[in-house]
Amino acid sequence: MSDYPELCPPSRTLLGPGPSDIPLRVLEALAKPTVGHLDPYYLELMDRVQQMLRALFETENEMTFAVSATGSAGMEATVVNLIEPGDRMVVCINGVFGERMADVARRAGAEVIRVEKPWGDVFSPEDLEAALQQRPKVVGIVMAETSTGASQPIEAISEVVHDAGALLLVDAVTALGGMPVRVDAWRIDAVYSGSQKCLSCPPGLAPVSFSPAAVDVIRSRKTPVQSWYLDTTMLSNYWGGERAYHHTAPINMTYALYEALRLILEEGLSACFARHAENHRSLRRGL
Repeated sequence: MSDYPELCPPSRTLLGPGPSDIPLRVLEALAKPTVGHLDPYYLELMDRVQQMLRALFETENEMTFAVSATGSAGMEATVVNLIEPGDRMVVCINGVFGERMADVARRAGAEVIRVEKPWGDVFSPEDLEAALQQRPKVVGIVMAETSTGASQPIEAISEVVHDAGALLLVDAVTALGGMPVRVDAWRIDAVYSGSQKCLSCPPGLAPVSFSPAAVDVIRSRKTPVQSWYLDTTMLSNYWGGERAYHHTAPINMTYALYEALRLILEEGLSACFARHAENHRSLRRGL
């Protein structure tokens, strides 16, 4: 007989920034039989997850998949694949996660150019003018800053970033599934999210997408990617046609993400975004 009690977590309504409440269908998906990470069924499921992520990201990017880790690993994956030691990276900081992005970039060897605004404020294209004159390789910005709820318009920022010849990296951890993230229309070069917020899935997967321009930068690197585990050239071989073994994927978490994405697409993106917006307005009215 075990000295440890049976697992019996309390049932709570989760109203924090994440994780969010998980629909029964997603919880049931976690309990499906585990198959191998190279099983034909699982490989087919990976293809479907990619298709649904492209629909949600509104992109045709081939390099779109879910990193086997949390949203912070999505941040690290996008930064360390694009940045080589000595590269300049502008990071827009108006909360906790802009600050974290700057730290990740610094650890990757970037010369970090900080553009800061008070917490709760958002950035205008004019805020970036001086920083862009320093010819950065990458500009990173948080689309929905979890620590404040600030919603950052992306399209106008993207225009000035690309006019300066830089790549645009967007944190969509809180945004994806709750508001439009138009990767192709807004010319976002690298974007990452997490499974535990508006996707209503347990934490543990980080959807990412890279534009063809970003892929070209990654494949023309002069130095190895800082992280073996997050090297997208290897990860894309596992998620792509080669199906080359890289790591043992979290099979049942992929089941959960698949079902969570199915729920969003069944509802329809417009209806889903409208529901989140109305919940936001209801909360503000109540406060």
